[in-house]
Amino acid sequence: MGAAKERTLKEGVYSIDLETWGSHPRPPDALDDLAVRLEELGAMSAVSSAGGTAGGPGATLSLRASDAPGAARAAVDLFTSACEELAITHRGIARVDVMTDGFLDLWLDRENETFVGSREVAELLGVSRQRMSELRLKPGFPAPVAELAAGPVWKESSLRLFLEGWERKPGRPRRAASA
Repeated sequence: MGAAKERTLKEGVYSIDLETWGSHPRPPDALDDLAVRLEELGAMSAVSSAGGTAGGPGATLSLRASDAPGAARAAVDLFTSACEELAITHRGIARVDVMTDGFLDLWLDRENETFVGSREVAELLGVSRQRMSELRLKPGFPAPVAELAAGPVWKESSLRLFLEGWERKPGRPRRAASA
């Protein structure tokens, strides 16, 4: 880990993402004002949003705190105060995600997930598509994340994990000797 990331972890800087339930009409430019007000109240790098998964206003910000629960409480308090001051209403906090800034950097730098269909699975495993269909029925074979009209779709990472633990026996199984 680089010196900057180690320093961030030791300083107790947390990135917090908040989302609220539902939304009500809000004054024009209220969300722009929300980010500004959050920074005035002590947040770092505040960004506001509207209509996330739960449908209400939200924000992403960074705070210094002694631990993650303290960071979450402080962020909710700041967010609630700023919303009240700006007459931004919602139906309550729906979600609060907290992570160290160091972990956030790692999370943002991660490689995106790759998704594959039957043909790519067969190629990845080095088998025919017919054999791949048989393997799919065996215990331990990863379940597809979706069944589309074009066929099943898997996460490539789950298939690579399967491949690492797969005790492959090459060739055809021997037939039982006749009596």
